[in-house]
Amino acid sequence: MKNELKQILKLLTILGVLFFTHEAKVLGQVSVKAWIEIEGEIHDLSLKAKLENSGEKALPLNYVLKVKKEGRSGDSNTIQKGSFIALSHKICCLSESRMNLKKDDELIASLFIYHDSLLVAKDSVVFHRYNY
Repeated sequence: MKNELKQILKLLTILGVLFFTHEAKVLGQVSVKAWIEIEGEIHDLSLKAKLENSGEKALPLNYVLKVKKEGRSGDSNTIQKGSFIALSHKICCLSESRMNLKKDDELIASLFIYHDSLLVAKDSVVFHRYNY
């Protein structure tokens, strides 16, 4: 029983090292930066999902933008997905959402960028109730 447990732990360790090595190699090869840009006043916000490809090659990428609002003014959940080509040394706007917040509302926006089904960049913004 002890030997089997040691072998399982050894196998899991090897698999973990292989996984992280592969992920680090992919992340090192993909030079992208993603962020959520916020403009406007609380009662009239504009959220923009943006990406910059600082690499030398154009990249086929996918994105997911999740925006969740909860509060007295109502609840909403949106998920936007898309595929695009990120041109070399360019900044692009992937999506834009407009939103109205009131004092007791909470907003969570998350952006995920994928290359070949691997997460290569992400960002999130949170407006907590009573913090603005």
